[in-house]
Amino acid sequence: MINCPICNGNVEYTTKPIKYSYKNHTITINQLGNYCTQCNESFLSPKDLKATKKEIIDFQRTVDHLLTTDELKKIRKKFKLTQEDAASLFGGGIRAFHKYETAEATQSKPLDILLRLIDANKISLDDVKDMAV
Repeated sequence: MINCPICNGNVEYTTKPIKYSYKNHTITINQLGNYCTQCNESFLSPKDLKATKKEIIDFQRTVDHLLTTDELKKIRKKFKLTQEDAASLFGGGIRAFHKYETAEATQSKPLDILLRLIDANKISLDDVKDMAV
């Protein structure tokens, strides 16, 4: 059994609902981690934080009116683009779309708008490819 370094209480590895706020919006996420049963202090490992990172980043993107990780992936796959193809076409580096889809980085607003326009058939992917040459 682990003792809390703050109050010497018992520390348990469990999931707790945690409120997360961003730009006057709040979400409750279920955060896995070590929690003191006495003082309620939390001790989160990098692995614990990684488990909820995508959920938090998608929440921030929603608040910022950006495509979520799953929406980006859906659009890319709809047009049968690999992550490498998408990065080559839209820029951002060879691993850009991998990073966008795994919440390691957030796409720019202009890229987000371009992807939405392509997805809504307002402009064609072929037009984008022709301009990218």
